[in-house]
Amino acid sequence: MFRPRSLGRPLALAACCVALHAQADPRYGVTVVGSADSAGYGINASGQVVGYLTAGTDQHAFLYNNVSTLDLGTLGGDTSIAWGINDAGQVVGGAQNVSGFQRPFSYAGGTMSDLGTLGGATGHAAAIDNAGRIVGIADTGAAGPRAFLYAGGTMQNLGTLPSSGEFYSNANAINDKGVIAGGSSAGEFTPPEPPFHAFVRCCDGTLTDLGTLGGQYSEAFGINDLGEVAGITSTSTFRIDHPFLYSHGVMHDLGTLLPDDSYAEAFDVNNLSQVVGRSSGTVPGGLGFLYEDGAMVALNMLIDPTSGWTVVDAHAINDAQQIAGTACLAGACYAVRLDPLAPVPEPNAAAMLAAGLALVGAAMRRRRT
Repeated sequence: MFRPRSLGRPLALAACCVALHAQADPRYGVTVVGSADSAGYGINASGQVVGYLTAGTDQHAFLYNNVSTLDLGTLGGDTSIAWGINDAGQVVGGAQNVSGFQRPFSYAGGTMSDLGTLGGATGHAAAIDNAGRIVGIADTGAAGPRAFLYAGGTMQNLGTLPSSGEFYSNANAINDKGVIAGGSSAGEFTPPEPPFHAFVRCCDGTLTDLGTLGGQYSEAFGINDLGEVAGITSTSTFRIDHPFLYSHGVMHDLGTLLPDDSYAEAFDVNNLSQVVGRSSGTVPGGLGFLYEDGAMVALNMLIDPTSGWTVVDAHAINDAQQIAGTACLAGACYAVRLDPLAPVPEPNAAAMLAAGLALVGAAMRRRRT
């Protein structure tokens, strides 16, 4: 005898299958852009990626131009690393010269150029905007390292925040409005370590202290065209560092992937206010994360779980939501680009109802037989 309550099981099974299918769909695919023992650090609007790869026993800057991966070489020394790239494909980073000193470089048209320093021997370039303005850190000689802005062939010392102790600073990011973000010594020396705070520098040349979340350290690593800043800050618990997003004059603690994670940092933020970074987690080196809509998620949860990849770092994100970072597979780590996948269309309500009724009808026929 047919009992109406038996309809619940096929309907539940139909709904469960649909839900499981939707949950299993990966959001990102993994594109390898560097050889084994490489890392990805920067990305532009067209998805070109820069970072470093291993060349023999040395590390060399690379550019993945969406066709192939190019070894950018050095300035005559052994090593180099690329940190940033703009939409024109101009690359910046640091490279050793023939004397073994790391120097800020720019790379364009197949040529790597030494940008010089602020009087000392070393430095590196961290970011470049679409107007070709470059920021980084360079040695001044006697006064120590300082954040710099390189524009029009001239390197400018950006100084530091007001400080009574050590005087040093670095610039890590610049947006297309020319606003610079970085970190600087700040305030009075207070044990156990000298204060170092994130800053932004706007058009009038003033460095604005972004403060911390209770500790003595913060540093800004990324800035979008909205003026939102991503970075790392210590909390009131010594040596507990969390990623932050600074927006509308407020520094927000983004937390960590796991409650017991003591360390996480944010490296970049795009114009959709999506933040990427790395959190100490369940694997050595940590796990790359994406923060959006008030929630942090491990990027491992957004790729095909059967692929075998572990995303250990997410360093840059563009407005197409492509992410440059590092992922490991079978004991080796590679520079990768995570590419958004086309979403699998979910069935509409009518289709789901039709499928459910078809299941019910089949079940009824079987029961009657």
